[in-house]
Parts: sequence; C-alpha cells; structure tokens
Amino acid sequence: MTDTGSERPAGATTGTQSAVYWFGGDVRWQGGQLPPLTRTLRADVCIVGGGFSGLWAAYWLKRLDPAVEVVLLEREFCGAGASGRNGGWVNGWEDSVGKLVSRFGEQDGTWLLDASVQGTEAMREAVAAGGIDCDLTFNGAVTIALSQAQLDGLRGLPEAAERVGRGDLLRTLSADEAREACGSPRAVGGVLLARAGSVQPALLVQGLRRLAVEAGVKIFEASPMTHLERSLPAVVETPAGSVVADRVVLTCGPWMPTAVHELRRTLFVIPSHVVATAPDASTLDAMGWIHGRPFADGRTAVHYGQRTGDDRLVFGRGGGRLGFAGHIIPAHFHDRAEISAITADLYDAFPASRGLRIEWEWGGPVERTQHGTPWVGTLGRHGNIHYGTGYSGNGVCPTQLIGRTLASVALDLRDDYASSPLVSEPPSYLPPEPVRSVGARAVRAAINRCEEQADQGREADAVSRLVSRGLDFSMPRVKLPRPKGGK
Repeated sequence: MTDTGSERPAGATTGTQSAVYWFGGDVRWQGGQLPPLTRTLRADVCIVGGGFSGLWAAYWLKRLDPAVEVVLLEREFCGAGASGRNGGWVNGWEDSVGKLVSRFGEQDGTWLLDASVQGTEAMREAVAAGGIDCDLTFNGAVTIALSQAQLDGLRGLPEAAERVGRGDLLRTLSADEAREACGSPRAVGGVLLARAGSVQPALLVQGLRRLAVEAGVKIFEASPMTHLERSLPAVVETPAGSVVADRVVLTCGPWMPTAVHELRRTLFVIPSHVVATAPDASTLDAMGWIHGRPFADGRTAVHYGQRTGDDRLVFGRGGGRLGFAGHIIPAHFHDRAEISAITADLYDAFPASRGLRIEWEWGGPVERTQHGTPWVGTLGRHGNIHYGTGYSGNGVCPTQLIGRTLASVALDLRDDYASSPLVSEPPSYLPPEPVRSVGARAVRAAINRCEEQADQGREADAVSRLVSRGLDFSMPRVKLPRPKGGK
C-alpha cells in the first residue's frame, strides 16, 4: 500500500453526508482493507488494535529491534476508531504542565512534558522519512477564551510552563490577537501553543500502516479479538484464526473497557461529534484560520477545529450520550441532536461561518479518565500482556509516546520510557454501575449548566458548581474480581 500524490478532493458534494470526511471526502484515502486472519500464527509480539497507538507501537518495535516478529490485529480497518475520526490536533501536553507537575512531581512532570513535545518531532520525522502525505503542518495552535470564565481558566497555563523552564512553549494572546487568530467577536483572550499543529488523521494512519507493512509487520484487518488466553505464551483468538505470542499489546481505545475486565471501572466512554463544511478559502482567510494552526476553546466539553488542506472548516465538540458500563452505542457514531448543537455553536461563535454549508457530519467514541492522562499497564500473572489507554480526547500526538513506551515495555528494555511515570497500575477507579452512569450524567449536565451560564456572563449556580466537581471523584484502587466467562 502506498500513498498517492498531492491531489485534493474534487470539491463540494450535494447535500450533507453522514460519514467521516477524512475517509469519504479526501481522494488520497485509498480505503483498501487488508485480509483477515484465517490461520494460527506464532509471533514475538501480538498487537490488538490498529489505531495510532497500535501502529506507533509496531513502528517502534521494529525500529528498536528489526528482528522482532510482530502481528497486528484490527477489528475493522486501521483507523476506523478514534484515530481516524478526530479533529486532527497535534500537540503534546504543554497546556497540561500544571496538572503533570501536580500529579507526578516537578521532575517526572517535566520529563513527561518534554517527551510529549518531542513526540511532535518524532511524528514529523516519521512522516518526512516515510513520505506520508497527510497535511502535517506546524503553525502553532490557539486555545481561545470565549468568555471571562474560560479566560480565567487559561491564565495560569503560560505561568505553569515558565515555572519549569519551558516558557517558550506557550504565549498569552490578547483579546485583539485572539479575535484575529480565530475570527470570533466573542474572543476575550487566549493562549498560543507554539510547537503544535494539525494533520489529516486518516492519512497519517494510512501512512503508518504502510510503514509497518514495509518493516515486516503482519497486519490483519476485519479480525477482532474474540478471546485472550492469559497463558505463557499468550493466545489471541479471532473468528477465523489465532496468534500465539510471547507478548501481547492491547491498544483497543474506547473498546478497552469491554475487552478487558480489569479496566471496566477505570474508563468511561463519551462520544465526540464533528462537522466539515464545503471548501471556502476566502471565508477562512477572512476569519484568520490558517493551515496547521488548529483551534480550541476553553470549555470542559471543548470545541475544536482546523482548516483542512482543501480549505474546509472542520469543527467538533466532545460530549453526548453515554453508554452503560462503558459500552459503545450507535449514538456515539451519529447523534442528530449533537450535530445540530455543534453546528449552532459554530455559527454562534463565528458569525462569518454562517455562509459555509455543512457537507459532512460524523462522530465516534473516546475513552476518558478522570485525570485526563493515559497510562501503560500490565495484566495477568505472567506479566506478558501490556496495554495503553486513557487519552481523554488528546491522542494524536500522545499515542506516539504511548506506542514508544509500549515497545520498550514489550521488549523488556531498561530505558527512560519503560521506567516512565506513565507505566503504572490504573490510577483510579470509577463507581460501580448504575451509580457510574447516573453520576456521570449528573456531572455532565452540571458542567454544561456552568459553562452555559459562564457564556452568558453569569456566575454558575452553587448546586451546579458542586455537582460538576464530581468529574474528579474516584474510588480507591481495588482488585476487581474476574467475571465468569470474561476475557
């Protein structure tokens, strides 16, 4: 499989399509599916999941040890999940440095910050060396405050970076600079992430898949894991075959809570929905949106967007219906109410966009943790099953770091990645059902009320403020019993 040249989509379509623009609207996406697994294979490492995490893990496994035998299994096609459905932001954790230092301490927090930012360079190098045509461009990224409350939440970010000697990563934007950068008359300030950028995510997946195959990774699509035997070696079963492997790496994204019983109370699954407009370079020029400089606002249920390579505006928002006990439901992939709300938010925040016709609309599930940071863990008494999860909506670049970490752990290396503070047991646990779902819905509703009131310039009511703090509530670490018949 090879990437094509620099062609662009033909242009506007008729009506609105309920499909992912990255797949359906870009002629560079080839869409060919690799054959499923239909036999038993032996491997050193079996990766389950063909999104960014799994493909980066495969990439680094072959970089670190070209002789290692790697098999990758994907339930649909590589990138079918969150990796091919997101908004295409590419940034490290420069806007989370305060949380990293608070949670891990200054030394480890700063190491994680540096490793995440270095991940953007590793991505740039892989794309350039592999000839991947995916519109990867770095012109900074802007997080814009559309209310005073959002501005208050952003004020401390540059100062936190400055305190650990990384002040060059973030710059405060005045109200005039923020309006010029995004075209919203509501902008009251913001922050520029100097080293960030954007990408066409599905084309990045496509390119990484090609690099993995060229490196000797055996990839099988339409091959979901149906059972995991936690033996030594481990056995991963699919509907028509199996892989016997010394090590297993699980990178199942939002399917992780239902695939691994130990993780069912460590993650909850939320949808994120996106729209893409018809191409209109002149309107986006007037709004101040440039290629390689994505947008986000300061809400908890963040709005995000970018200007695509063919001059469309892609705009999305996290939030929507929750599945019971972490289950993925149809509304995670398309929810008419969410799409309508996102379109209204776009036209409200950016009046100049009202002339842009919506041509594509889609959604997808995202795994979320309370602390917002992914981690790498190990399962089973033999210590030969590893996983990475918990991106919480920021995974395009951090998956590179997690993939690198998983490769070091799977190869039993003694390097900085294998000893990273991200390598741990689950940091926290959610309440059992039905408390989890009821509580999550109450917290989400409270957060929405707080942010709607803030958008109107009013202080949030006391009850909503109190309930919204439940986002940070977690149970003590517990050893969960294995359910009968569970994987």
